[in-house]
Amino acid sequence: MTGLLVLARPHVSLLDGPRLAWWLAHRRGIRNALFPVDPAYARHPLCAPLLRGYGWLVGGHRMVPLDTDSPFALRHLAQILMAGKTIVLFPQGTGLKEGPDRPDRPGAQWLIERARPQVLTVTISQDRFILASRSLHHAQSLESRL
Repeated sequence: MTGLLVLARPHVSLLDGPRLAWWLAHRRGIRNALFPVDPAYARHPLCAPLLRGYGWLVGGHRMVPLDTDSPFALRHLAQILMAGKTIVLFPQGTGLKEGPDRPDRPGAQWLIERARPQVLTVTISQDRFILASRSLHHAQSLESRL
């Protein structure tokens, strides 16, 4: 059984995650996705409960902290994908101040090679509430625009 890896770019706003969570559930029918996020947000005393509640309300999504410096974190995500679950990543990471054209970090490619999930590539448009997606099976991509 293979899972679904949603790769969303560019990640330029703190609202990208909540917008994407809503879009996945209400426009694509994807529910119960796992959103690995920067530990600073996943453990923040104010942001964390709000984001967890919102994710649960709009689509049963879950937010977990992801230590991008730990290989164990990526191995755990690979196991989740191999169990048939959905994971949503912003492969460029969290460098919002660096702008939309920054390169992907290597973890997403490693997950694709390791778990061989279906991949949904989502392009986030900041001027419209639309996602465009393109999907391919097993490391091929689906793309969408938001």
